[in-house]
Amino acid sequence: MAPRYSLARRKAQDILRDIHIRKPPVPVEDIAGLVGALIHYEPYEGQVSGLVHRQPDNSAVIGVNSSHSITRQRFTIAHEIAHLLLHRNERFHVDERAPIGFRNEESSLATKDPEIEANQFAAELLMPAKFLVSEIKSLPNNMETELAIQELADRFQVSEQAMTLRLTNLGFLA
Repeated sequence: MAPRYSLARRKAQDILRDIHIRKPPVPVEDIAGLVGALIHYEPYEGQVSGLVHRQPDNSAVIGVNSSHSITRQRFTIAHEIAHLLLHRNERFHVDERAPIGFRNEESSLATKDPEIEANQFAAELLMPAKFLVSEIKSLPNNMETELAIQELADRFQVSEQAMTLRLTNLGFLA
């Protein structure tokens, strides 16, 4: 099955509309609570950014690597929310031997459909296209690209790398 880009984007847009978020930064921790997830910060070893553990009652715990930057943590939370909303039939759990559902180096490469969808959702949730258009219009016309990316990343509380990818994917950067 191909990644469901439109579904991922629409789910993120629906959340923002339903809770009346109209400008950045998006309160991703509040959104996690609204979808029934408790966030737990822990300094994980290695490349692990986060994990999600769905409880039998459909509540969930999102584990976030507290050693990572705040911007990385925000993206991780949004990514894990996506797994909860888009991949309801998958059972995420933490196995004592090997955790399932970790956000890791493989997921950041987005080679599997669920990871691609979760990244698409996270990008739309944290950096909605509609918000970006408005924020870009508010920048000075003669602002250098690097400074504009930095300014937008600060406004949206995301990394410059995430903002650069988002702007490129939306066609604002070549």
